[in-house]
Amino acid sequence: MKDLSEPEAQLVAEHQANLLFSAERFFERGRIPKAIRRAFLKTPRHSFAPKFYSSQKREWIDLSKAPIKEHIAEIYSDHPLCIYRDANGRSLSTVSQPSLVLYMLDLLELEQGHRIIELGGGSGWNAALMGRLVGDSGYVKSIEIIEELVAAAQSSLAAMGLSQVDFCAGDASLSAETSEPFDRGVFTASAWELPSCFFSQIKDDGLLLFVLKAQPHYDLLCLLKKTESGVFTSDLHFPCSFVPVTGSQTIPEQSPRPISETGLALASELTWDSIKIPAPSIPQFLEFLKLVYDCQHTYLLPNHGQDFDEEFWGVLDPSGKSLVIFNEDRLLVYGEEDCLIQVRRAAKRWQKAGCPEIEDLKLSFHASAATLAPNNDQWLVKRGETTLLWSL
Repeated sequence: MKDLSEPEAQLVAEHQANLLFSAERFFERGRIPKAIRRAFLKTPRHSFAPKFYSSQKREWIDLSKAPIKEHIAEIYSDHPLCIYRDANGRSLSTVSQPSLVLYMLDLLELEQGHRIIELGGGSGWNAALMGRLVGDSGYVKSIEIIEELVAAAQSSLAAMGLSQVDFCAGDASLSAETSEPFDRGVFTASAWELPSCFFSQIKDDGLLLFVLKAQPHYDLLCLLKKTESGVFTSDLHFPCSFVPVTGSQTIPEQSPRPISETGLALASELTWDSIKIPAPSIPQFLEFLKLVYDCQHTYLLPNHGQDFDEEFWGVLDPSGKSLVIFNEDRLLVYGEEDCLIQVRRAAKRWQKAGCPEIEDLKLSFHASAATLAPNNDQWLVKRGETTLLWSL
């Protein structure tokens, strides 16, 4: 990338300052820690976006050819920058939203000398920021599965002299065991499950920022702490949106399923009054229900007299003999009543707990081989190599 002229460098500095001011809304007491501010100012975002897709101009911008002053407002806006798309135009890698990146760095509580592993290196910008924070005595291993991005990231890191950052191509979910576990781990893409290798790669009491594909329409950013028993517990989780992981941990497609495919007959139709959920609480309870029962696809019901089907979420019993489908208006029970009983119990326990929001639930991640016995206020969700335990 071309060196900046003095006026261009001044313009970059002004936009960086504005971004820091904008990002402070994420932080308690409205102040970004000094170490993170310094790392941000020393690591300009444009250096890691030599080529990006402009959402404003709807075209690819090559900063080696285009004047940076024409694009600086977009580069330093508080939005993700797309740096790689597939043949269908779907964004597969971005330079993440700056305010969220800075907030995630703060959550990780990085210190000089820390060892970090990153799944999804992308542009290398986040790895560079972490490299600044852990210093020359630290180590950052950043793994990017899209090989076309690796050379540019390595070049940007080398230009800044960040030799403590090892940026390489590969599938981090298949990462080989290391002789020394990491103090911190971070995912920069949403994943269906927590790869089993991370249970041994993070030290006890270490932190892992993990992005869970919780539902088809949103992710959860989870701050996990590794316990001495080998379990990850979430100290914080909140809805967000990230690009999905690719490779061996690709998120499975979840297409709507016609109700006729279940082979179950309609047994009854109920209103939410029968479940004793007040009308204002229904949307919030539905999100809770979809989360703890891991509802990942909808069911299609013929809408007589219309050209489209009605779409419902649903809870299907593992036996396949009981199903409850629901929307904000009503519930339909198919087959036996086992699932209806489960929904009633969940509603009762949820209300007794004070109708908690998603952020207020307790969450832990266990290796799939673990034997767990949930109580009445807990729900197990099986996700490949991982078992999630949700608790009120």
